Amino acid sequence: LNGMPFFHKPPLFYWVTAGAMSLLGPGAWSARTASVLGATLGAMALFLFTRRWQGRRAAITALVVLLVQPLWYVGGQFANLDMLVAGCITACTLALADAALRLEAGLPARRHLLLAWGLAGLGLLAKGLIGFVLPGLIVLAWLVLRQRWRLVPRLLSLPGAVLMLAIAAPWFVLMAQRHEDFLHYFFMVQHFQRFAGGGFNNAQPFWFYPVVLAALSLPWLLWLRAPVRPVQQPDPQDIGLLMLCAIAVVLVFFSLPQSKLVGYILPCVPPLAWWVARCLPAAQAPRRWQLALRASLLVSLALNFTAVGVLAVDKAHTTRELGMALRGLHRT
Repeated sequence: LNGMPFFHKPPLFYWVTAGAMSLLGPGAWSARTASVLGATLGAMALFLFTRRWQGRRAAITALVVLLVQPLWYVGGQFANLDMLVAGCITACTLALADAALRLEAGLPARRHLLLAWGLAGLGLLAKGLIGFVLPGLIVLAWLVLRQRWRLVPRLLSLPGAVLMLAIAAPWFVLMAQRHEDFLHYFFMVQHFQRFAGGGFNNAQPFWFYPVVLAALSLPWLLWLRAPVRPVQQPDPQDIGLLMLCAIAVVLVFFSLPQSKLVGYILPCVPPLAWWVARCLPAAQAPRRWQLALRASLLVSLALNFTAVGVLAVDKAHTTRELGMALRGLHRT
């Protein structure tokens, strides 16, 4: 970047973008490919996990609520690293929780455990240590609160760890060989010092993320307080607790550093969408609640399309001209 090696982030986003541009040519849609894939990965992980443990109807409802969330809809079209790592974190968390539930039920879980560790490797390549630290913290908190902590050692898979390292380690090894100070800068400066210290971009108070998440989850957040809520549905696996742990761990983890960017809380959106979906009125609910549900959907769609439209015509905060110039140089 500007003639200097750029050590801040791992390469997965750039690899996906470069591959998309090689296949489709340089353009806006190619640049968004990694974000679209991250949003799709997170959404499908939520759908498949919910369908497995709560049925198809609950899975479809959670998926629809997630896809119309303004934060998820716009984030899935914004070309930066946040949505890709959010998709990896969501998928890894749910795969690891799925493996734990299978072990608890006496079902085969080897493939699901390997999937979780493989997704952790992709998370490492997407943004760094949070790719496996956050899923681990979420599932650990969930199991401890459920008093199922004895399952924790069974989730520590040696083949899984080997798979994760096979996916992520080669890039780190090559970078360390080519650049003497890479490991110190990448892990100590960009991870630990940035987490514990100040002086980085966009310093905000501790309460920043809860307020932003609440504001950007409207109008769906209001359904958590609706008087017509089918929360009496059986939840023997305590999936609701898992989703609460996912929201709480991500919010607390990213609220501790002074540096705060909105995209960091994207992993909170799928579990919050799951809770909203669980609290929506049933089909036999009074007509006024059905009308309110349709109004929520229309408001969300209006917010989504308006946000994308405003960003598309915005001239003050865009690098479009720079991108077009680079595209011309690429062709020559």
